[in-house]
Amino acid sequence: MDFGPLIYIDDDEDDRMLFQEAIEELFPKLPVESYENGPSFLKRLSKDISNLPKLIFVDLNMPVVSGMECLKRIRTNTHFAKIPVIMYSTSSSREDHTKCLDLGADMFVTKSRSYDELKKQLTDIINTHLF
Repeated sequence: MDFGPLIYIDDDEDDRMLFQEAIEELFPKLPVESYENGPSFLKRLSKDISNLPKLIFVDLNMPVVSGMECLKRIRTNTHFAKIPVIMYSTSSSREDHTKCLDLGADMFVTKSRSYDELKKQLTDIINTHLF
């Protein structure tokens, strides 16, 4: 099966490294691109629409451009309308959850505190949205 990349946008370098490690362990053939902020990802998206991502994970709390603002920008571009966007945050606020879903997120997931739980979350999400 041929996949465009899975995207992970998070300002926390440790979170990006753990996420990448888990994906490589679980789905070694699934390409992953990581971005440290919304603008770097949005710039990539606007330059290369030939290799659209299959799934986008966005951290909620980021400087420069928040996860919600990044989500809004993704959803306003018709090329990206059908790409699943997962808001992935330490927040467990019902208000954040509801607002993200209202803005077009496909899911809101609270980040796990353990690596094993992270792998379980990623397996469930990827199997639901890609397979």
